[in-house]
Amino acid sequence: MAGHDHPLFTLVYRAVSGAGERTGLGELRERALAHATGRLLILGLGPGHDLDHLPDEVTSVVGIEPSASMRTSAESRVAATRARGIDVEVVDAVGEALPIPDDSIDSVLLAYVLCTVEDVDAALAEVRRVLRPGGVVCVMEHVRAPEGTWLRRSQRLVAPVWPRMAGGCHADRDTRAALARAGFDVAGLRDITITSLPPVAPTLVGTAR
Repeated sequence: MAGHDHPLFTLVYRAVSGAGERTGLGELRERALAHATGRLLILGLGPGHDLDHLPDEVTSVVGIEPSASMRTSAESRVAATRARGIDVEVVDAVGEALPIPDDSIDSVLLAYVLCTVEDVDAALAEVRRVLRPGGVVCVMEHVRAPEGTWLRRSQRLVAPVWPRMAGGCHADRDTRAALARAGFDVAGLRDITITSLPPVAPTLVGTAR
């Protein structure tokens, strides 16, 4: 989808996420994916780093990615995952309109994606629709910092320009509240700080059901 493609941002994000894999993000992805099983939906495949951290219980993957340059960036990891015997389907679509049947997904990964979707509530309604009863949502998202903190002030400071600099990313979305509004149990989510880059330091990780 051309409107969702930001080739320059893809280059930057691929470099940043690659460096992150070597400095702690890889371990965090494994932590987020620990309870993933069966048919896994990755909302926002990006460069495909999540594919390197799939637990053995995952049998197939549907990767949603509306950016053509991101899909190209993920090709080598998609191929490597298929070579391990895990079927991977890459789909050009957006989170607000998933071309997936109801109750057909065992687990979902939301990793640095809800910051960029245009309608968070609509995307989470779609996640709930396709997730089978008893399924799990694995979460690794940067989120809004607590009010009154210097991190929250930094998010407000960059809010007018950050989406244009970072491929449509919004640094201050209240993802825990959005998941709760969508009907998910958020008791399994924890707040951590993982990076020195102030606008995206506050992070939500864990599972929602």
